[in-house]
Amino acid sequence: MGPVMPLIAIYQELKKNRPDWEFLWVGTKDGPEERLVGSYGLNFKKILAVKLRRYMSWKNVADFFIFWAAFAQSVQLMKLWQPDILITAGGYISVPLHLAAWFFKKVTIVHQQDVRVGLANRLMSFFATYVTTSLEINVKDFPKNKTIRMGNPVRAGVLRGSREAAIAHFSLDPDLPTILILGGGTGALSLNKLVARSLGEVIDRCQVIHMTGPGKAVAVPKFLGNTRDRLLAERYHPMVFLDEDLLAHALAAADLVVCRAGFSTLSELSVLGKAILIVPIANSHQEDNAIYFNHRAEAPIFNEGSQNKDEFVREIKRLLGDLGELKVMGHNMSKIIPKDAREKYAFLIDEIAAKLSSQS
Repeated sequence: MGPVMPLIAIYQELKKNRPDWEFLWVGTKDGPEERLVGSYGLNFKKILAVKLRRYMSWKNVADFFIFWAAFAQSVQLMKLWQPDILITAGGYISVPLHLAAWFFKKVTIVHQQDVRVGLANRLMSFFATYVTTSLEINVKDFPKNKTIRMGNPVRAGVLRGSREAAIAHFSLDPDLPTILILGGGTGALSLNKLVARSLGEVIDRCQVIHMTGPGKAVAVPKFLGNTRDRLLAERYHPMVFLDEDLLAHALAAADLVVCRAGFSTLSELSVLGKAILIVPIANSHQEDNAIYFNHRAEAPIFNEGSQNKDEFVREIKRLLGDLGELKVMGHNMSKIIPKDAREKYAFLIDEIAAKLSSQS
């Protein structure tokens, strides 16, 4: 879901300013984005998913043919929809689509979110019209004459949360600290298991809103004792999914957010100036993102691989016990991602559209 959110943010800004424009989202048959994209009223078309590997595998042979089948589907989309501008925030599916767009001389924009540059974006940068980056450090990774540091666009609705609305919806105690736990757009089973085992001790100090993700909920231990059983019922609020409005309210109420290190999530938390405990997926690009935010905001990183419940509980209690540290962390977070990236992106696309209009 990582590449989805900045594109949704750009779409929202463009749709607000240019309601007469047409938009089409291209995704995969079995990807999780179709439901989310549909909730925003976007047209959705599917092409074959192809994986690009940096290592030898027999699957590369099959994927060679899948890639060119996806390219053929992309050519058909170019002919049918005649788009003027294509934007991607990464992902393998974008490569055949943007190659087809280059073939038809369309304007293409590749957005680099993460600290670590993926293979798909490296390939697409060679034939992209523009490359945009979330961070200044990534500008050097792409052709200088076409690369712009833009920041990472954040959905407008996420910034309009209300603490009072969260208190009412989740039945929160306004005098207790609130932790929001986000496992990413599709949840995180291992993180959920860690949270479930820790809740009996965590709820002594705070209340918890937990987005588990579809099919990723984990049974919380029962019979913790009469007092803790009661506290668990009152203070633990699991949700399979938080839509944009509910997420905004939960974020407004949260004193601390426990999250993965997907760059879209970290960008939203940065713009909101939230204190965070980062639990990156091990051996992935998320570790680079986590280290970047750790260095610039002193946001602590928890190694989920250990599944050490006691260490997890100690870290949460330590953070909640120092409100000054949380405040400083939130202030440092707010300086990492520009707050106007969505508007800047819409301005860039407006300029491109005006240039295309003058040439027609």
